[in-house]
Amino acid sequence: MPPTAIVQGHGIFSIGGVIARVWKPGLVLLPWAFSSAMLTVAAMWDYWARGAAIDYLVLGLAAYELMIGLLEEEAEAKAGVETVGRET
Repeated sequence: MPPTAIVQGHGIFSIGGVIARVWKPGLVLLPWAFSSAMLTVAAMWDYWARGAAIDYLVLGLAAYELMIGLLEEEAEAKAGVETVGRET
């Protein structure tokens, strides 16, 4: 099952899902973890650069990306267990 199959099936959009179409790393979670890290940097940028407020909306989007990635990883693991169970 491709990493974005679950996301496409439920109609959920995520930046990590877009990245996962291009980048196929060994760990399923990496595209979502990368997008989450970049959104966290974007949320904290004004705080670091000028001492302004943290952008909590973007920080929430970073958490959303990470949660979607964890759900994808769990779905991939379940699909792998089902495949192994059929082979034996």
